[in-house]
Formats: sequence, C-alpha cells, structure tokens
Amino acid sequence: MRLHPFAAACAAALLCAALASCAGDDEPAQDTAETPVGAVAEPTAGESGSGEPGSDEADESSPPEESAEAEPVRVPVGWAAESLETEGDELPGVTGGSGGETVTASDGEELADLLVAEEPLTIEVSGEIDLGGAVAVGSDKTLVGADGGAELTGGRLVVDGSANVVLTNLRMATGGTAVVIRDGARHVWVDGSTFTGGGGSALVTVSGGADHVTLSWNHFRDAEAAVDIGGEDEKPGALRVTLHHNFFDGTSARNPRVRNAEHVHVFNNYFRSNSEYGVDSGLDANVLVEGNYFQGTALSASSGGEEPGNLVTRNNLLVDSAQPELRGEVSDPPYDYEPDDTVTVPDLVGTGAGVS
Repeated sequence: MRLHPFAAACAAALLCAALASCAGDDEPAQDTAETPVGAVAEPTAGESGSGEPGSDEADESSPPEESAEAEPVRVPVGWAAESLETEGDELPGVTGGSGGETVTASDGEELADLLVAEEPLTIEVSGEIDLGGAVAVGSDKTLVGADGGAELTGGRLVVDGSANVVLTNLRMATGGTAVVIRDGARHVWVDGSTFTGGGGSALVTVSGGADHVTLSWNHFRDAEAAVDIGGEDEKPGALRVTLHHNFFDGTSARNPRVRNAEHVHVFNNYFRSNSEYGVDSGLDANVLVEGNYFQGTALSASSGGEEPGNLVTRNNLLVDSAQPELRGEVSDPPYDYEPDDTVTVPDLVGTGAGVS
C-alpha cells in the first residue's frame, strides 16, 4: 500500500525533530521586519515582557496579497516533540504510528476498531466518515486524511489517557467539541486540520493533566470558541501546550482560553475578526504570546480579570486590536524554535493553515 507522505515523515520525526524545529539561539530573534502600514507593534517590554502597554490605536490594514505555499510535510515543533521524564523514565516526543503498518479505514466502525488496536498504526481515511458518536483514540496512532483530506462527521475524537498520537489533514464540522485530549494524555499533535461549529463549546479541549501537546497549522472558523486548555480543578505540573501557525478565523473567543496550565506557548498564529478576545490566561496559568498577528481582535490577550493568570507578550502586531493586559513573568520554553517574522504571518497562515 502506498505510504502517505505524512506517515513517511513521522518515521523520522523523533530523530530530526530537534533539527527540523529550526534550532536557534536560546532567545528567539527580535522581529526586524518593517511594520505594515496601519499596524501597531506591541510596546517593547524586554525579554520578560514586563513593561507597561502603550496606548496607540491601530488603523485598518489588509494582509499581504501574495500567497505562500504550505509545507506538504511537517515535523512536530514545540511541546509535543519534547521528551518527558517521569518516574525515572524518559518518554520520547511524538511519532504517532510510525514504525507500524499503514492501513485504510473505509467507514466509522472500521476506523473506531483500528484506533484502539494495540499495535502502532498509521490509519488513512478519505471522503466522508460518520463517526457515530465519540471515538476513542489509542496510543501510537497516526490518523491522516489522504487524497485531499477527510471529513469526519457525527461525533468527536477522544484521546483519553493515550500517548503518542498524531491527528492530521482532517475536516471536522461538529455541534460540540471535535477533539478532546484529557486524563493524562501525552505527546499529542493535532496538525493541518480544519474545525468548524462547536455549538458554543471549544472545538478542541486539553484538560485533566494532559501534557506535551502541540496544535499547529489548523484553521478554526465559524465558531464561538476555538481552544480550551485546563480548568478549575487541574493539578499543577502538566498542561504544557504549544499553539503555532493556527488561523483563528472569526472565532469569537478562547483562542485559547488557558487555566491552571504549567506553560502554554502561543506563537505565529493569525487572529482575525475575534469579537471578544484572542488569548486569555487565568487561574495562575503561564502563557507566552509571541510573534502573532492580531487583526480586528477586540482584545489581543487578557490576563484573566478577577482570577488572573500570568501573561507575557512580545513581537506581536496589532491591527484594529486592543493592547494586551500583561501580568507576571513566564519562562521561555525549553525547546528550539525560530518564529517567522510577524509581518508574514497573515500570508503564511492564511493560505497554509487547515486541510491541504
């Protein structure tokens, strides 16, 4: 059976993740691109982001017209690619079903059976698949939409305590949450997918001590809420999540909303027409917001109001968007990465996020 390009990439992901995540200096380079007409860069607050926000207002602007082609194959960047030490063991970064067989699921029942199989698998799906409700995703699995992606309807994917999971090139339109990552799940990578609907619930949730998760190059649209991370009863030391190169396209709020999280890194995302806010940090969460492009976002980033979290921002561009509400200090992530110039984000992400 022909191996999907993503499946082939995953086989080498563990060996090359450190290089492919664009290793750079310990501190990411400052954005040196010229600020576009009508955009306001955030006030420089030093590397700790502890300065006072400015008061300048931004004028109207449009994203650059030229299109950038999305990378056809990617490797994980961020927390999902980082190894995790626990009880004397070092658990490697995400590789999904690499090393296992590549199989095809033709309907929801077959897909559900393959996703909980004991062995590592790369599972290819195409066309429309009716999930028929909540479908569990077991450990060491890659679920990939082949032949232009796959549309999953009628349910949700639940990564409940599983480890080493990749979900990519999927379309999900749902009346509730589309992907649930919870109860100690670790090393989960959701990439290059398109999520719509939600019915007022967040399209993706990460909670219950889930750890080392990356959401990248996804398109969230036609929804009130995109991503929820954590909650009121979370135990400390988990919920380390990276969100990069996602397109929060008209999603009103929770892009993401973060509570009681150890470390959440939000970089190089494109926020457009978010009527309430972009990012929210509450209940002592630690959130670093870096190199994002906010366009028509009522409040770029909030530190949580009466139950605040820590929020540090740097190198973001704001167009018709209010300055962030900063609070506290947040450490840099331990992994290597190199942010794209913020001015290029609307072009890169606007054309590259979502199902390819």
